Order: sequence, then structure tokens, then C-alpha cells
Amino acid sequence: MPTNLRSKMLGKKPEFILDAFSKRFNLLKVRNKYPMPTQFIKKMNKTEAGFHLLMILSLADGSIQRAESSVILDFLEKNFHEPIEIIKEQAFLRALPEEERKNHLHETAEHLYKITDQEERHKLIEFAMKVVMADKKMDQEENSFINALYDAWDLA
Repeated sequence: MPTNLRSKMLGKKPEFILDAFSKRFNLLKVRNKYPMPTQFIKKMNKTEAGFHLLMILSLADGSIQRAESSVILDFLEKNFHEPIEIIKEQAFLRALPEEERKNHLHETAEHLYKITDQEERHKLIEFAMKVVMADKKMDQEENSFINALYDAWDLA
């Protein structure tokens, strides 16, 4: 439990704590049923959308490894050269709740499908696999995310 939440709950009655967790649980159920609106996705250029896709894959195992970052930077250097504010995009992706990452990946993949051609998508898949395998192993969550990407683009 985060320190600031813990300090707020100290001295509170057990009912308050239970109520707070119940509200949080209900909020998560509502959020899963009605995902966070991401209308801005339709405004992303290829570089931004590709960056989001690769960053979500790198975050799938819980942390970003140096090797994964290197692959993402390589992607940015060799592919789409449209403007991107990396710090802003990274901040958004790090703040994105973990339970919403797969939905964001799916929406971003759908958008990329509309704005890229087949060759560009194959390059993205190549980089996606490089990101996932950068640490020489694919964990269950990474596998789930890469499968979601393949399904979204009907590559399976």
C-alpha cells in the first residue's frame, strides 16, 4: 500500500477502510466494463502510435529493460520520422493503469492498421518481437500482449 494512502488510513475506523477498498474494487469493475476514453489515439501519427505499441510491450513484464529501450530507439531512428514528444508519450504510458494497457494496445494497433501499409506493419511486428525478446525470454504477459497484436492485425 502506498505510503500516502497508508498515512491517510491510519486512525480510521475499519469500516472506512473496507468502504474505501470496496469503492476502489467497484471502480475497477466499472473501468474494466467501460475502458478509459482514448479519443486522442485517432490523432496519433505513425511514429507516436508505433512508440506506444512498443512501449506497452516493453512494460508488459512490469519494467523496461535497457535492451528494450535500445530496440525502441532503434525503431524511432530507422522508421517513421514524424514528430514525437517522447517525454510526454512516456509519461502518459507510465501513468496508464496496468489494467488498461491491453485495451490501449488494441486501440493503438487498430489505429496503426488504418494508417500503415502491410510492409510498415511487418516492420512493426519485427520490432515488437525484438522488444519482447530483448531480455532473451518471453514471459506469459508479454506473450499475451504479442498475441493480442497478432490477433488485432489478423496475422495468426
